[in-house]
Amino acid sequence: MLHVNRRTALAAAVMVFVSGCGNLEGGSDGGRRNAPSKLRRFEFVRQKMGGPFGLVLYAPDEAAANRAAEAAFARVDELNLALSDYDPESEISRLSQRTLQAPMAEPVAVSDDLFVVLERGVELSRLTDGAFDVTVGPYMRLWRRAKDLGQLPTDERLEKTRPSVGYQHVKLDAEKRTVRLTAPRMRLDVGGLALGYIADEAREAMAEAGVTRALVDAGGEVSVGEPPPGRDGWRVAVQSLKSPEEMTGIYVKVWNSCVTTSGDTRRFIEIGGKRYSHIIDPRVGLGLTNRIGATVICSDGMTADALDTAVCVLGPEKGIELVERTPGAAAMITTIEGEQVRTVESNRWREFVEEVSRVGASGTPR
Repeated sequence: MLHVNRRTALAAAVMVFVSGCGNLEGGSDGGRRNAPSKLRRFEFVRQKMGGPFGLVLYAPDEAAANRAAEAAFARVDELNLALSDYDPESEISRLSQRTLQAPMAEPVAVSDDLFVVLERGVELSRLTDGAFDVTVGPYMRLWRRAKDLGQLPTDERLEKTRPSVGYQHVKLDAEKRTVRLTAPRMRLDVGGLALGYIADEAREAMAEAGVTRALVDAGGEVSVGEPPPGRDGWRVAVQSLKSPEEMTGIYVKVWNSCVTTSGDTRRFIEIGGKRYSHIIDPRVGLGLTNRIGATVICSDGMTADALDTAVCVLGPEKGIELVERTPGAAAMITTIEGEQVRTVESNRWREFVEEVSRVGASGTPR
């Protein structure tokens, strides 16, 4: 399955989080949208992809809410069957298995969903100069093994794995919807962007069912549509990088967009007294050793999801440069060195930040 407890794979072990029932609230009433006054709020949570997958939506009645939620969860299950690198029978796993003996000699036709994700993934891999890479799977397997054994991959293992990693080995034909993998023992891993796609698609499924005022929380990857009635945005809380239980007091207000997070607050390993993040630098095959986390806001989930990983790999300066040259993107990057916490914000970040004084300690809007 695709794992919600990502940066593994799909969602966020995270510096920034969206709280569950208490903090998933509409933003303050800005009068920008005249929403129907009779819509009611509904919440749904199911275990999907290794963790809780939550929906908050506004519908005229329970029957309409249930239809929208069922449509969203059905879409999640459909996409998991195509995109999960944990399931050996998924479409993406079966595609990777074709390279176990040798590179693929002929291209293979794939589903529209898999092609869309791979096409955008390769493009984002190129735009980030490989700081994000959809072929990082072989390195991810090494690091899962490292966690189990409590020891780093040997230089020999890393060198043996390196030829199997590189987005340049993915050849796509948009007209025929085909994929050819040109290196041996490749293992595609779209965990760095697929959860953003799944969150967006779940929200789109609800829209097709007649519900447009909705939020999808895929374990930290948050896709939001039109705001709740009488509000001008959804409020998302930002968590401290130092501790998963601490809040920064910062809230962002978003609509028709996606907020994603990445960081090592919850998921890391310590080997030989050194802390290694679960975030892998695809260019070298090793987990990050610097404490860094990022929250990214974009109009679509795949871009936001890939950027937050790439930003962590690139570091604050180059990470912000990447965000600034991505149309419509905004980000806040946090680093920790010893006891010193430093944040860097992109130019657009403050456009989304709520006034802290308007939010109570519990995160509930006043």
